[in-house]
Amino acid sequence: MALKRTSIARNKFNGDPTPVYFQLQKKLLKEIEDGRWSPGQIIPPERALAESHRLSVGTVKKAILNLVNEGYLYRIQGKGTFVAGMTLQPESLRYYRFLEDFIDEEVELQIKLLELKITKGIAPVNRFLNLRSNQSLFKVERLFYFDAQPLVYCVSYLPHKMFQDLANLPRKKFENIPLYVALEEIYGLPTILNKELVSAIPADSITAKRLKIRKGSPVLMIEMLSFTYKQTPYEYRKSYCLTENKAIYREI
Repeated sequence: MALKRTSIARNKFNGDPTPVYFQLQKKLLKEIEDGRWSPGQIIPPERALAESHRLSVGTVKKAILNLVNEGYLYRIQGKGTFVAGMTLQPESLRYYRFLEDFIDEEVELQIKLLELKITKGIAPVNRFLNLRSNQSLFKVERLFYFDAQPLVYCVSYLPHKMFQDLANLPRKKFENIPLYVALEEIYGLPTILNKELVSAIPADSITAKRLKIRKGSPVLMIEMLSFTYKQTPYEYRKSYCLTENKAIYREI
């Protein structure tokens, strides 16, 4: 019986010679990326998927298990299978974690939104975000504080066409929760991948003013490019960090 279903499945998938479970895996992933199911939403039961795709339950189980292992889905015993949010570990997305040493307690930072506006395209930024040079951007400036002292000055750029009503969101969305969490909650776009460049630079006049340091003082600059589904870049960020008294901690 299983062989018969596999034969039917090959016809349903246009005679693709790749394994049927992998064909289904790709199809389900496309439906996730296309927004058929949002992060946190339950997908149909395995038996229902098997019937709708005319496959064996075992084939469906294998496709779903692969998507679970890749981080696109997660299971809750007795409840079902759900679409995951960020495929990165949540702790790795807490971009600014400051400690004095490995056994120090993590510093709790406060966030202040300085500015949110639409700006013209910026040549290198638009290139990184796969946008035409004339496409507009959202510019988001924030400060991260500890004990009323600024530790991180952050400037983010996002495609205006992707987040057209971003400026209408309440201020608390930018100050009470991380930006990547807000974007997933509102737009259903989880973070799949981050790329970073890290360097030490002298602070320019704007950075020095924001961080209350002298112009030319050394700061740690982290450039970050974040991607969502379909390897689509959605945020380019520059963060200027003071690490004189606290080090930035990462778990990899």
